[in-house]
This record gives sequence, structure tokens and C-alpha cells, in this order.
Amino acid sequence: MRIKYISIIIFLFTLYFNSFSQSIDSKSLIVNSLTNKPEKIDIELDDVNNRIIIKSSSKDTIYLNGYTDLVSTIKVLNKKFIFIQYKIRGGSGVKMEMTTLICVNKGQLYKSLYIISMEKYELKDTHDKSTDSLKLYDENGLYSLEISNLKEEKEDFQLSLIQDQKISSKHYKKDDYEKLDTIKLNFDKKNKVFYTKYVTLKGGYKIKDSKMQQKVFKGKSYPSIDLRDNKCIIIDNVWYDILRGNYLIER
Repeated sequence: MRIKYISIIIFLFTLYFNSFSQSIDSKSLIVNSLTNKPEKIDIELDDVNNRIIIKSSSKDTIYLNGYTDLVSTIKVLNKKFIFIQYKIRGGSGVKMEMTTLICVNKGQLYKSLYIISMEKYELKDTHDKSTDSLKLYDENGLYSLEISNLKEEKEDFQLSLIQDQKISSKHYKKDDYEKLDTIKLNFDKKNKVFYTKYVTLKGGYKIKDSKMQQKVFKGKSYPSIDLRDNKCIIIDNVWYDILRGNYLIER
């Protein structure tokens, strides 16, 4: 009976410890809105549900899903954009990070930037050992995006990103390469997002968000970001990856 009692105590202590260790970290920031009014923004790091919760003083809320850890300290750029860089889960042998810029206008929060800013992979093994009997399966790849400049001029903004892609192979050196370039993004004042160009959607598209649905677009243009290996589009303040075959997948 004594042993059973001790076991119950240990079990309850373990539950308490786990709930304590998975508690939500939180912090508050003061930023200027796009109309230059100070706004208090609350940020919660929800380790239990793998997400970051951002709330404005008027209780508008947005979520950054897939969060596992911060890459760097959360900070404010140009007094108006909250910069959050965090890790997300990748596949086997793949590391991934997201970069987000959050702004506020009249109490409403906007994801002004929401991109995959780092993807790193290592291919050192294969499930089918017979295809790599000489152990030549050894390749590394890195794709990264970094903010180099955020410029404000007459209530308008321009964002510069440095895009870098590297591939190196231990045995196939002819396939090694690195490409570095700079991308300029303008600011869409209506949607409060950064973009490289506008994309016109026309016809039927399959959209994957909380469920799969089909929507017919009638030729309206939307802000989008066109990167080397990734394209995304912003529709009604929601970011989607653009895939072949008229597929849109919510980020």
C-alpha cells in the first residue's frame, strides 16, 4: 500500500513538473502602428501547441504555427515591424526556419512578411543500400534569405533580401554551385504586405487550409513573392504557397 501511495505521489509530481516546464513564455512590446500611434503587442511562445500567439491591444490575434524554437531575439525594426525568426520541423535530415514581420494598423495585426528563410539538408544515406554500395551518396544544400535593409520613405516601405543558395557534393564536384542575389520587395499599403509582383488568378483553384476546397477566381490580382524555389501569394491576409496544377496551400 505504501509503495502504491509513493507511486501516485511521483506520478502527480511528474504531471506538475511537465505542465510547469511547458508553460507559455510571454513578453510585451511597444511598436508604432502604420499611422504612427504607439501600440502594445503581447507575444506568447506556446511550446505546448507549437505556435507563437501575437495579440494587439484591441485583442486582434494571429498565430504562427509550427514553432519549435526561436532562432534569434524578437525585436522591432524601424519601430513598426516585429521581427520574429523561428525554427519549424523539416523532414528527415532537413532543418527549416521561418522569418516573419508583423505590423499593426488601427488595432489589426498583419503578417507583412511570412517566408521560409532557411532550408538546410544533408543527404548522407539512402534506405536502399544497394543503390549506394560505393557510399557516394553525400550531398549538402543550403538555401537562405536574410533581411539586409528595411527603408521607410513618406509612409512607404521597401525591403531588401539577400538570397543565397549553395549545393556541395563530396563526390560530384561538378554539381557544386553557389548563387547569391538581392531581392527588392515593395509594400502594398492596402493589404499591408511586402511583395515582388502581382499575380492574377483566374479559373478554378484547389485550396488547402483547414480543409480542401475549390474556389473560382475571376481575374483579380494579388500581391505575391516570387523566390528562386518558392512562390507565395497573399489572399485576404492569408499566405499561400503556389504549387503546380492550380494548388494553393495555406502556410
